[in-house]
Amino acid sequence: MDLWALWTNVFTTSISMLTSHLGISEAFSIMLLTLCMRAAMMPLSLASAHQMHKNKLAMAELKPMQAKLSEQHKSNPKALIKQSMALYREHGISFITKAMLGNMATRSVFGMGLFHALSSISFTSKCLWLASLAKPDFILNLLTGALMFSGLILMPGAASDTTSMLVLMIPVIVSIIALSSLPAAIGIYWASTNAATIVQALLLRGMIKRAEQRLSAL
Repeated sequence: MDLWALWTNVFTTSISMLTSHLGISEAFSIMLLTLCMRAAMMPLSLASAHQMHKNKLAMAELKPMQAKLSEQHKSNPKALIKQSMALYREHGISFITKAMLGNMATRSVFGMGLFHALSSISFTSKCLWLASLAKPDFILNLLTGALMFSGLILMPGAASDTTSMLVLMIPVIVSIIALSSLPAAIGIYWASTNAATIVQALLLRGMIKRAEQRLSAL
Protein backbone atom coordinates (compact mmCIF):
# COMPACT_ATOMS: atom_id res chain seq x y z
CA MET A 1 0.00 0.00 0.00
CA ASP A 2 1.50 3.35 -1.01
CA LEU A 3 1.76 6.39 1.25
CA TRP A 4 -1.22 8.17 -0.27
CA ALA A 5 -3.44 5.13 0.22
CA LEU A 6 -2.27 4.94 3.85
CA TRP A 7 -3.04 8.64 4.28
CA THR A 8 -6.57 8.40 2.87
CA ASN A 9 -7.13 5.28 4.98
CA VAL A 10 -6.55 7.45 8.07
CA PHE A 11 -9.67 9.45 7.20
CA THR A 12 -11.70 6.37 6.29
CA THR A 13 -10.81 4.75 9.62
CA SER A 14 -11.49 7.98 11.52
CA ILE A 15 -15.00 8.28 10.10
CA SER A 16 -15.68 4.62 10.93
CA MET A 17 -14.39 5.05 14.50
CA LEU A 18 -16.39 8.22 15.11
CA THR A 19 -19.53 6.51 13.83
CA SER A 20 -19.08 3.37 15.91
CA HIS A 21 -17.62 4.80 19.15
CA LEU A 22 -19.64 8.02 19.41
CA GLY A 23 -22.80 6.52 18.03
CA ILE A 24 -23.31 9.33 15.54
CA SER A 25 -24.26 9.05 11.87
CA GLU A 26 -21.71 8.99 9.05
CA ALA A 27 -22.83 12.48 8.02
CA PHE A 28 -22.14 13.95 11.46
CA SER A 29 -18.84 12.04 11.60
CA ILE A 30 -17.80 13.78 8.36
CA MET A 31 -18.83 17.16 9.81
CA LEU A 32 -16.96 16.56 13.07
CA LEU A 33 -13.81 15.33 11.33
CA THR A 34 -13.85 18.26 8.90
CA LEU A 35 -14.37 20.86 11.64
CA CYS A 36 -11.63 19.33 13.83
CA MET A 37 -9.29 19.35 10.84
CA ARG A 38 -10.03 22.99 10.05
CA ALA A 39 -9.72 23.95 13.74
CA ALA A 40 -6.24 22.40 13.83
CA MET A 41 -5.24 24.40 10.75
CA MET A 42 -6.88 27.63 11.93
CA PRO A 43 -3.73 29.29 13.40
CA LEU A 44 -1.88 28.88 10.09
CA SER A 45 -4.92 29.90 8.08
CA LEU A 46 -5.44 33.05 10.15
CA ALA A 47 -1.76 34.02 9.96
CA SER A 48 -1.79 33.53 6.19
CA ALA A 49 -5.05 35.46 5.70
CA HIS A 50 -3.86 38.28 7.97
CA GLN A 51 -0.63 38.64 5.99
CA MET A 52 -2.57 38.73 2.72
CA HIS A 53 -4.84 41.44 4.13
CA LYS A 54 -1.84 43.53 5.21
CA ASN A 55 -0.31 43.08 1.76
CA LYS A 56 -3.53 44.31 0.15
CA LEU A 57 -3.64 47.44 2.33
CA ALA A 58 0.05 48.17 1.80
CA MET A 59 -0.24 47.78 -1.98
CA ALA A 60 -3.21 50.16 -2.02
CA GLU A 61 -1.06 52.79 -0.30
CA LEU A 62 1.78 52.20 -2.73
CA LYS A 63 -0.42 52.53 -5.81
CA PRO A 64 0.77 56.08 -6.69
CA MET A 65 4.41 55.03 -6.34
CA GLN A 66 3.78 51.90 -8.41
CA ALA A 67 2.15 54.00 -11.12
CA LYS A 68 5.20 56.25 -11.14
CA LEU A 69 7.53 53.28 -11.52
CA SER A 70 5.39 51.92 -14.35
CA GLU A 71 5.70 55.22 -16.17
CA GLN A 72 9.48 55.41 -15.61
CA HIS A 73 10.16 51.85 -16.78
CA LYS A 74 7.39 51.32 -19.32
CA SER A 75 9.96 50.35 -21.95
CA ASN A 76 11.94 48.07 -19.62
CA PRO A 77 9.77 45.35 -18.01
CA LYS A 78 12.72 43.72 -16.21
CA ALA A 79 13.68 46.96 -14.50
CA LEU A 80 10.04 47.56 -13.58
CA ILE A 81 9.77 44.14 -11.91
CA LYS A 82 13.07 44.66 -10.06
CA GLN A 83 12.10 48.12 -8.79
CA SER A 84 8.60 46.96 -7.86
CA MET A 85 9.94 44.06 -5.80
CA ALA A 86 12.41 46.38 -4.08
CA LEU A 87 9.52 48.75 -3.27
CA TYR A 88 7.48 45.88 -1.81
CA ARG A 89 10.40 44.67 0.33
CA GLU A 90 11.01 48.19 1.60
CA HIS A 91 7.42 48.41 2.85
CA GLY A 92 7.29 44.91 4.31
CA ILE A 93 5.11 43.32 1.64
CA SER A 94 5.78 39.60 1.43
CA PHE A 95 3.87 37.45 -1.04
CA ILE A 96 5.31 34.14 0.17
CA THR A 97 5.69 33.51 3.90
CA LYS A 98 6.11 30.36 5.97
CA ALA A 99 2.53 30.74 7.18
CA MET A 100 1.21 31.00 3.62
CA LEU A 101 3.22 28.01 2.40
CA GLY A 102 2.28 25.98 5.47
CA ASN A 103 -1.39 26.84 5.07
CA MET A 104 -1.41 25.90 1.38
CA ALA A 105 0.42 22.63 2.03
CA THR A 106 -1.70 21.49 4.97
CA ARG A 107 -5.02 22.44 3.36
CA SER A 108 -4.05 20.62 0.16
CA VAL A 109 -2.83 17.46 1.88
CA PHE A 110 -5.66 17.23 4.41
CA GLY A 111 -8.37 18.41 2.02
CA MET A 112 -7.40 16.12 -0.85
CA GLY A 113 -6.90 13.21 1.54
CA LEU A 114 -10.39 13.55 3.00
CA PHE A 115 -11.91 14.17 -0.45
CA HIS A 116 -10.42 10.94 -1.83
CA ALA A 117 -11.44 9.02 1.29
CA LEU A 118 -15.04 10.17 0.94
CA SER A 119 -15.00 9.25 -2.74
CA SER A 120 -13.96 5.68 -1.93
CA ILE A 121 -16.38 4.93 0.94
CA SER A 122 -19.57 3.03 0.11
CA PHE A 123 -22.13 5.00 2.12
CA THR A 124 -25.43 3.34 2.95
CA SER A 125 -26.80 5.67 5.64
CA LYS A 126 -29.06 8.70 5.43
CA CYS A 127 -29.23 11.95 7.41
CA LEU A 128 -32.00 14.50 7.93
CA TRP A 129 -33.57 15.03 4.47
CA LEU A 130 -30.73 13.19 2.71
CA ALA A 131 -32.03 9.82 1.54
CA SER A 132 -28.49 8.64 0.76
CA LEU A 133 -24.98 10.03 1.29
CA ALA A 134 -23.91 8.28 -1.88
CA LYS A 135 -26.08 10.43 -4.15
CA PRO A 136 -26.00 14.19 -4.93
CA ASP A 137 -28.57 16.40 -3.21
CA PHE A 138 -29.73 19.70 -4.71
CA ILE A 139 -30.74 21.32 -1.40
CA LEU A 140 -27.37 20.45 0.17
CA ASN A 141 -25.60 21.87 -2.87
CA LEU A 142 -27.48 25.17 -2.53
CA LEU A 143 -26.70 25.29 1.21
CA THR A 144 -23.02 24.68 0.46
CA GLY A 145 -23.06 27.49 -2.12
CA ALA A 146 -24.74 29.86 0.35
CA LEU A 147 -22.10 29.07 3.01
CA MET A 148 -19.32 29.61 0.48
CA PHE A 149 -20.74 32.96 -0.62
CA SER A 150 -21.13 34.05 3.02
CA GLY A 151 -17.50 33.18 3.72
CA LEU A 152 -16.34 35.16 0.69
CA ILE A 153 -18.30 38.33 1.47
CA LEU A 154 -17.29 38.22 5.15
CA MET A 155 -13.60 38.28 4.34
CA PRO A 156 -12.08 41.67 5.26
CA GLY A 157 -11.86 43.99 2.30
CA ALA A 158 -14.49 42.14 0.26
CA ALA A 159 -16.25 44.73 -1.88
CA SER A 160 -20.03 45.03 -1.64
CA ASP A 161 -20.79 46.59 -5.04
CA THR A 162 -22.81 44.71 -7.63
CA THR A 163 -19.86 43.90 -9.91
CA SER A 164 -17.82 42.42 -7.06
CA MET A 165 -20.80 40.40 -5.88
CA LEU A 166 -21.20 38.94 -9.36
CA VAL A 167 -17.50 38.02 -9.46
CA LEU A 168 -17.81 36.28 -6.08
CA MET A 169 -20.75 34.31 -7.41
CA ILE A 170 -18.61 32.63 -10.09
CA PRO A 171 -16.79 30.14 -7.77
CA VAL A 172 -20.08 29.55 -5.93
CA ILE A 173 -21.91 28.61 -9.13
CA VAL A 174 -18.99 26.43 -10.27
CA SER A 175 -19.02 24.62 -6.91
CA ILE A 176 -22.77 23.98 -7.06
CA ILE A 177 -22.42 22.56 -10.57
CA ALA A 178 -19.46 20.36 -9.50
CA LEU A 179 -21.37 19.05 -6.48
CA SER A 180 -24.32 18.06 -8.69
CA SER A 181 -22.34 15.02 -9.83
CA LEU A 182 -20.70 14.17 -6.49
CA PRO A 183 -21.99 12.18 -3.50
CA ALA A 184 -23.78 14.08 -0.74
CA ALA A 185 -20.98 12.96 1.60
CA ILE A 186 -18.60 15.27 -0.25
CA GLY A 187 -21.25 18.01 -0.15
CA ILE A 188 -21.35 17.66 3.65
CA TYR A 189 -17.57 17.97 3.79
CA TRP A 190 -17.67 21.02 1.51
CA ALA A 191 -20.45 22.66 3.53
CA SER A 192 -18.58 22.02 6.79
CA THR A 193 -15.33 23.50 5.53
CA ASN A 194 -17.22 26.56 4.24
CA ALA A 195 -18.80 26.97 7.69
CA ALA A 196 -15.29 26.90 9.15
CA THR A 197 -14.27 29.57 6.62
CA ILE A 198 -17.06 31.82 7.93
CA VAL A 199 -15.72 31.43 11.49
CA GLN A 200 -12.21 32.17 10.20
CA ALA A 201 -13.42 35.33 8.45
CA LEU A 202 -15.11 36.57 11.63
CA LEU A 203 -11.98 35.84 13.70
CA LEU A 204 -9.84 37.64 11.13
CA ARG A 205 -12.14 40.67 11.29
CA GLY A 206 -11.69 40.68 15.06
CA MET A 207 -7.90 40.49 14.74
CA ILE A 208 -7.83 43.39 12.30
CA LYS A 209 -10.16 45.50 14.45
CA ARG A 210 -7.99 44.96 17.55
CA ALA A 211 -4.86 45.82 15.56
CA GLU A 212 -6.48 49.05 14.34
CA GLN A 213 -7.54 49.94 17.88
CA ARG A 214 -3.98 49.45 19.14
CA LEU A 215 -2.63 51.68 16.37
CA SER A 216 -5.19 54.41 17.08
CA ALA A 217 -4.32 54.29 20.77
CA LEU A 218 -0.64 55.01 20.09
